[in-house]
Amino acid sequence: MDSNLRNTQLWLAFKSGDSEALGQLASEHYRVLYNYATKFTKDRELIKDCIQDLFLYLWDQRENLQSSPFVTIYLLKSLKHNLFKKLNQEKKWVLDDFDTESPFSENTNVESTIIALELFAENEQKVRSVLNNLPKRQQEVIFLKFYETLSIEEIAEIMDMNKQSVSNLLQRAIHNLKQNWQLAVYLLYYLHFNVRLQ
Repeated sequence: MDSNLRNTQLWLAFKSGDSEALGQLASEHYRVLYNYATKFTKDRELIKDCIQDLFLYLWDQRENLQSSPFVTIYLLKSLKHNLFKKLNQEKKWVLDDFDTESPFSENTNVESTIIALELFAENEQKVRSVLNNLPKRQQEVIFLKFYETLSIEEIAEIMDMNKQSVSNLLQRAIHNLKQNWQLAVYLLYYLHFNVRLQ
């Protein structure tokens, strides 16, 4: 079943009072929500609390929620809002790169993909270092574009930016990655195939 259709069906079921449907939504979105939150803080317990609070809030407010939102986008945006609120309350949030600076695409074949994955495995620590050296805002746009394969329009909705600003930010992030020698090429290639870092 198409994931968007399944999300919509689960959303409507949970709005009707089906707690198991909400549990399925939580289970199926937990990893992406958790990974996304790590772009803003490394406090694992805070992240877990925010995700739990999000789904408790959804259950309490189910009758007042939209009937058919883009579920993944809605969850990501809601988690980000809740996380920023808590980080601000605990004075742990430091504004980072909120600058506003082309989607990356490439045709390839199975053999070259395997080679890229092997290169990534050999250089995993260096790849992580390259990513971690990006400003937070650029890490976020790379995550949404290549890890979650969202469109520019969807990313703009989550990040509260216009489409041109998202494209500019993505271009800046890719440019910065390319400054980190050939490893960055492998990184972008790897992310393009939606293989997640653990």
